[in-house]
Amino acid sequence: MSWGTIIFCLGWGGVLLSTTMFIPLGWALFQADYIYVGRFLISLMISSFLSVAFVLVGKSKEVKPVQKSELFLTAVFLYLYLPLLAALPFFSLGIDVEQNVGFWGAYFEAVSGLTTTGATIFKNPEMVNETLLIWRSTLGWLGGVLILSLGVALMAPNGLFGINLKPLNIRQNASESLPHRLRRSFRYVVKPYLGLTSIGIILLALTGTELADTVSLTFNAVSTTGFSLSFTPLDSLLNSQALAVLSLLMFAGSLSYPLLIAAQSLNFETFKEDREIQDFVLTIICMSLALALFFPNNGLLVSLTMAINMISTTAFVISDPALITNYLPAAIFFLPVLIGGMTLSTAGGLKVLRFYLLVKRVTYEVVNLPYPNSVESMHYGGKFVSKETMASVWGLFLMYFVGFVVSFLIMSFLTNNFESAWLLALALLNNAGGVIYMSGQYDLLMSMPPISHILMSLIMILGRLEFLVVLVILLPKLLIRRN
Repeated sequence: MSWGTIIFCLGWGGVLLSTTMFIPLGWALFQADYIYVGRFLISLMISSFLSVAFVLVGKSKEVKPVQKSELFLTAVFLYLYLPLLAALPFFSLGIDVEQNVGFWGAYFEAVSGLTTTGATIFKNPEMVNETLLIWRSTLGWLGGVLILSLGVALMAPNGLFGINLKPLNIRQNASESLPHRLRRSFRYVVKPYLGLTSIGIILLALTGTELADTVSLTFNAVSTTGFSLSFTPLDSLLNSQALAVLSLLMFAGSLSYPLLIAAQSLNFETFKEDREIQDFVLTIICMSLALALFFPNNGLLVSLTMAINMISTTAFVISDPALITNYLPAAIFFLPVLIGGMTLSTAGGLKVLRFYLLVKRVTYEVVNLPYPNSVESMHYGGKFVSKETMASVWGLFLMYFVGFVVSFLIMSFLTNNFESAWLLALALLNNAGGVIYMSGQYDLLMSMPPISHILMSLIMILGRLEFLVVLVILLPKLLIRRN
């Protein structure tokens, strides 16, 4: 394992993040907001200098084949290092809205964006400078690119947690170096991701949505982040055409990325081969009908949007939170975010494939209780599910359950409120931070101590990396031996 190679990759990750700072910088110039032009120029120079320094320090002429341990550690360190650079513009927030942000508050905001979580320390986004909000939305968009690139580079070739059951059509070269693997994965991801983003901006603009909302909503929908420029429910802010476009963008963002590649090349055979997309659509339809029954005044389009909104873990504030809490406790209503979108997507949660594998296995065990000696092979989408694959899915579920309980206990200690702690654990571990605001608890994060920002940041990273950080910490010798 080469630490120099890891540092080199962290440097290039910082260069990519620094490049995206030109988006809010251009926005500030467009708005003639020269105060934020200066602030983003300073942030850009600092992040660029540090990133280039990392690249130069870690650069090596020696090319070594990529190792799993290097991939795992790079993924973890990227989510710890990049928020340090992304947090720089948020330090000025306290000057504008008289809110004490602090270092860890700014770091939390950056982690929330890069993990596509959507939780925010802003008391009221409408009071925050628009350029800073565009940067916050850009971080969510970049977080989508980051997790997809890591998924293609790390998850797919190792077939982790049931991914080997999917028709991926992703070629990997075992002899390539770590930088080359990450660079190739990024190129594989970014072109269709940019295309989807461009289509979303054009379609939302055609519906008459304001420019700032168009950019922000598109960035946060395709990345399933769920952050918006205000806490105003979107069903009162957008017309029906805009809601329909937003639903399509959230749906596309929560699709398995090889399906988007297949759609781009008009290869619809991949859709037929992928059982997960069928289960995903079925889940959305069932939940839409259930929401339509619970909220008959909302209409079918709003119910469909809310269903996609939760299953994809985007968690925009679609409807008035009072309507939700009047029917069901928030702790029960938001449980569907546990399922999440499809594997190899920007969505959080367990993912549809694993959820249905667990349901199928549990159903089989219950049905065959009277026949303890019966043996039956398990298949999913026509593919045989090996014992090793099922064991890895159960292992992830166990880690997820333990992580949720620990997160809940930590949040209970910090909030002294059962329902708030439940919502925070649900929102942070599933990268669905908007759940907090969908329940109407807009000021929940404001009253929490600074130590909570550190702990919540770690929970978001843990959920985003699907507990790979646990493998890195607990099983380093195993990872190295397997190389």
